[in-house]
Amino acid sequence: MRAVSLSFAILCVLPALTAGPVWGAPAFQDQNGPGAGQPMTADNLASWVLEANPGLAAIEAAAEAAAYRIEPAGSLDDPMLSYGVAPLTAGANRSLNQNVDISQKIPWPGTLAARESAARYEAVAAGRDVDSLRLQVIAQAKSAYAEWRFVDSALVIHHATQALLDELIATAETRYAAGRALKQDVLQAEVERTDLDNRLLRLLRQQATVQARINALLNRAPDAPLPAAAPISLQSTPPALEALQPLALAQHPELSRLDAEISASESRVTLAEKAFFPDFQVGVGYGGFWDETDKRPVFAVSINVPFDRSKRRSELDRARAETRRTKFSLSERRAELLAALTTARAEVIEAQGSVALYQDELVPLAEEYLEAAIADYQSGAGAFLNVITAEQRKLDTELELARARANYVRRLAELELWVGGSLNEFLPTAAGAKQ
Repeated sequence: MRAVSLSFAILCVLPALTAGPVWGAPAFQDQNGPGAGQPMTADNLASWVLEANPGLAAIEAAAEAAAYRIEPAGSLDDPMLSYGVAPLTAGANRSLNQNVDISQKIPWPGTLAARESAARYEAVAAGRDVDSLRLQVIAQAKSAYAEWRFVDSALVIHHATQALLDELIATAETRYAAGRALKQDVLQAEVERTDLDNRLLRLLRQQATVQARINALLNRAPDAPLPAAAPISLQSTPPALEALQPLALAQHPELSRLDAEISASESRVTLAEKAFFPDFQVGVGYGGFWDETDKRPVFAVSINVPFDRSKRRSELDRARAETRRTKFSLSERRAELLAALTTARAEVIEAQGSVALYQDELVPLAEEYLEAAIADYQSGAGAFLNVITAEQRKLDTELELARARANYVRRLAELELWVGGSLNEFLPTAAGAKQ
């Protein structure tokens, strides 16, 4: 039959699409890979990615480099040593005249402290960039876990539906052979089986795509095997906005980064103000060009004369404008953060309600609808088309439940991204809410 031929074709292309173990086999055989022997949960995958992600390691190195700039910024310039000689003074009756000087440049008091302060706050801002990227990587990892779990659930649903459809096809063929059903019943069942096979192709493509995406986060080959996704556990309702908003404002790294940038800008303002004052240069030397020995030791002090005050005033105005810009950016980012936090919390609550609606009402109703349609068909009181329609409704409803669970994980990860950290300590798992 045509449906059987298409199923055989799917089995032939299955290894090429998955580039790994076939569905139902142990999925994680790499004993040296991250998380070997552990099921994949949202938190597990996030921790594996944080250990292996090269992009995060790169920005951590950049933050480390910024920290190493603090000490040089607050240090004096190297002293200058100079040496001069008058070669024509060398002769049989006199000694060679030589001159040696050593000098040190000393900025106006407070300049070095301002430089060091600016470098320190720049390093703090770079560290907050690391924290921001870490939050984004965690959110991406948890979203990838949700999709990996959805594909696993969809494949389980597919194979259960496939087994049910095989039974319906056998029933329709038996009734048709006995003259108690129409040929169109068998054809309808075969059309539905072909459509189911086409859905399997899409699921396998989706599985390969998600696998490559997760392995990219883990810095591994795209077709490296992955562990099976653990069931999704729903948690209790998120804390109220009155509790989340102060938490986000206090700990979110983007706001901390802008705070550090403001402090760095204020230090640069101080530095620009110090530029209006002269720098000093002190030195000592020994001038051998003098015949009298008491004139040879030398102590010198020099200063630069800041005549061009317009350029220094421009630098000061620029530093002040940059400080104002960063303060306005902080105010704007706070408002955006609170708005995104409110939206994310509402989406988490919506996802929880959607899962409960599908799990408690829609899926049981779809199962009951299918059972009634099969019973009516077997008794001769109902049409086979009603059975196919009920089967499609049950398949779609179960897939929507799996999708709602995955959406819940993604939206919770989005909420944690805006809060600035994990909500596990605030969200105990709700009783009976595990898939």
